[in-house]
Amino acid sequence: MEMKGKVALVTGASSGIGQAVAVALSKEGCKVVFTYNSNEKGAKETLEEIGKNGAMFKVDMHNETEIEKLFSFIKAKFRKLDVLVNNAGINRPRGLFETNDWKEIFQVDLFSVVFCTGKAVKLMEGVGKILNITSVYADGKVCYKGIAPYGAAKAALNHYTQTLAKNLAPKILVNAIAPGYVRTPLWGEKTEKEFEESGKEQLIERMIDPAEIAQMAVAVIKNDAMTGEIVFVDGGISLKTV
Repeated sequence: MEMKGKVALVTGASSGIGQAVAVALSKEGCKVVFTYNSNEKGAKETLEEIGKNGAMFKVDMHNETEIEKLFSFIKAKFRKLDVLVNNAGINRPRGLFETNDWKEIFQVDLFSVVFCTGKAVKLMEGVGKILNITSVYADGKVCYKGIAPYGAAKAALNHYTQTLAKNLAPKILVNAIAPGYVRTPLWGEKTEKEFEESGKEQLIERMIDPAEIAQMAVAVIKNDAMTGEIVFVDGGISLKTV
């Protein structure tokens, strides 16, 4: 795909992976619409980096009415959408048996993706690229016992990615990236020492930088021979846990 002039939507781009992907796509020449929820300061930083080809939009991914407004904005401003990056997600310790915890995680990490994708496909008019950001935690061998709902939601997203690929090919290509330990705000308040220790769990013995995920995101989106792929960029952690 030639990226210059394409319209891209990146959800959850006020920090971390989403921010890095939004900025990387803008550098490729895309017009980038991105969402944020509570982190307005981070969203403004993203917009400043993107410049005149960017647009920020506040969306709570729990709220389908707000998502509807987002796509109405894109349709009114651009009339189309070429690229969708489903990045928005939440991840924190949740109860193994607490159904309300599961519902909240699945709403943001899976159901909002399904809703956004349905809206995006209509704007793509049969031609486009979809990239889902999943997680190495979706793999049962790597799952972490304290975040069962998150791992399950990301595993479902992997399956949804492949099912979408089968249904939307050959014009709309759908892939996913499964990151390992990436240094993002999702980790909460960690010290440099704690980040260093966490990074050592990966074969590369360091945390992954969001820009490294963004590099892969751009490569996958530009590639016209890939669909239904789950690309692991996990610093080798999945190999250490086998």
